[in-house]
Amino acid sequence: MCMGLALTACGGTMTPEEAAAEETATLATAEAALDSCGTWSSWSNTGATACEPSSTCGSYWACESRLNADDAESLAGGPEHRIPVCPPGQSAVLRYNPAKYNQQSSYRVCFDAAGNYTRTEYQYQTVFSVCGGGC
Repeated sequence: MCMGLALTACGGTMTPEEAAAEETATLATAEAALDSCGTWSSWSNTGATACEPSSTCGSYWACESRLNADDAESLAGGPEHRIPVCPPGQSAVLRYNPAKYNQQSSYRVCFDAAGNYTRTEYQYQTVFSVCGGGC
């Protein structure tokens, strides 16, 4: 019985699409036989944190020296976002309050076809924690 890539050797012809599909299926089967990984664990905090400005935590205006008049940010919002009157040589800049972010990790364990451990894979994400938060 002729199968897959051997069809041309048995006198059959394969279209380029059939050949590509067969090669993809063969490769996927070979990779699956080599390695199998479990499901990802649930996310857990690594202990690493970062503080970054966040629009979620509100904002405030500050007067700062600017190098170029074009550096001024566009203005939007209601009366709670009134622009301060700044001294000469300074312009009002909208700043966002800080937020604390936690780094989280998840892992999965992988094995070869014989069931032997091969590696552990990790993935990371950064998630919002709290406004301020000691930043």
